[in-house]
Amino acid sequence: MAFVTLRSEFPLPPGPPGEPILGHLRVVPTDNPEYAYAKWSEEYDSDVIYVNILGQPVVVLNSVQAAVDLLDKRGSNYCDRPRFVLFEVMGWRATLTFLRWGPRFKLHRRVLQRAFSLTSCVAYRGLQEREAKTLLRGILANPQNWELILRRFATAVVLGIGFGVDVKAENDPYIQIATDASYALGHGGAPAGTPVDFFPILKHIPNFLARSRSLKFARDWEWSIRAIHDVPFAAVQKDISKGYANALNLEDIKGAAGAVFAAGQDTTWSTLVVFILNMVLHPEIQEKAQRQVDEIVGTDRLPTLEDRKHLPYIEYIVQETLRWGPVSPIGVPHRSLEDDVYNDMFIPKGSFVYANARAMTHDRSTYSDPDTFNPDRYSPKSDGGAGEPFPIGQFGFGRRVCVGRHLAEASVWIVVATLLATMSIGQAVDAEGKEIIPEVELTNGLTSHPKSFKCCIVPRSDHAKSLIARE
Repeated sequence: MAFVTLRSEFPLPPGPPGEPILGHLRVVPTDNPEYAYAKWSEEYDSDVIYVNILGQPVVVLNSVQAAVDLLDKRGSNYCDRPRFVLFEVMGWRATLTFLRWGPRFKLHRRVLQRAFSLTSCVAYRGLQEREAKTLLRGILANPQNWELILRRFATAVVLGIGFGVDVKAENDPYIQIATDASYALGHGGAPAGTPVDFFPILKHIPNFLARSRSLKFARDWEWSIRAIHDVPFAAVQKDISKGYANALNLEDIKGAAGAVFAAGQDTTWSTLVVFILNMVLHPEIQEKAQRQVDEIVGTDRLPTLEDRKHLPYIEYIVQETLRWGPVSPIGVPHRSLEDDVYNDMFIPKGSFVYANARAMTHDRSTYSDPDTFNPDRYSPKSDGGAGEPFPIGQFGFGRRVCVGRHLAEASVWIVVATLLATMSIGQAVDAEGKEIIPEVELTNGLTSHPKSFKCCIVPRSDHAKSLIARE
């Protein structure tokens, strides 16, 4: 009765025309739907967009204000998740990111939140700084392998903190596991947005009959997602008898291991690749940052996380990296538990509710020229900047906000600062000596990052080279 009353009194949010029965199945793009949702938001002059896919209501929030109003302030109604059928096929287990609302979710979140709170992360600084130094030595020795060396850093931090595992080199088996899982995460399609998510029976169709590219991909790469659950688990078996582990069963522990391994290393690595790309494309930004590091830190030591509060331009670069290329652009959808009304728009019970991080971090009402990488946008107007706010949305909202966000930002910051202090990041050259300008092309899936590109990373000076060797 409540549904009938609310539905008749308030209209659904606006959206593009659909088709009978199919709804918007063929209207919403399978790849990178965040761009289409942002475009419709401008076209219909609404920060909330509605589509219906095979009878499933889908609501997309394209502004920070709408996401805060619903996912934060009304979090009790938007704390659930839909069922992620494709990710089940891909091998995901009881992982915090995908758990439905209930006691199991609360237990997982309590365990991980305790380990990755802002206070707890202070204790990890020494490890992050040591791994940043190892990263510098790796790039000094093998600059052409910079992507793999960044991956080793991100993997070493999360495995060192979460499991006490020491990742010593780029050929460590854990690195290949992380690389394989990253590929699966970056090419598997939007979460809860593929045909099998709306028709679960499709997951039983054999490959030779399946027409869904995403379903075939999930089956082909299941082994990689299973590995990030099973392999780290072996490192934490000794903890099963300790405190929190007594409350978790085998599936829970493997799920928690998968959450830490996958989310922790892949998002950090992806963000660092975005940083490298933009340093190649914007040498003037790199030079300005290096001047500040030289002035504040000097050239006789490497930056530490204690320097973070004294290096505002490095912070601006980190925040601009997070804004320009959010690693989870469409986010993982929430699910509404009850009917709701927002700004005179009806949101049905059971709706999939996406917080479109790409739209929020590129909102033209908040950011001038949002497609341009410009750290100066955060500088106060009194200093000649635009005084724009740091991005919000890239780590999610409400009771589903990323528990590892503080660790991730600190990891990105220390790598950015140490690289800028010691290295010059520029364009690679081809066989004829011509500079190679990277093409900006992003992967599509749960996580997003620039596709592989060539660059040249060399020490800024002989002094910097000797500093790396000494450290």
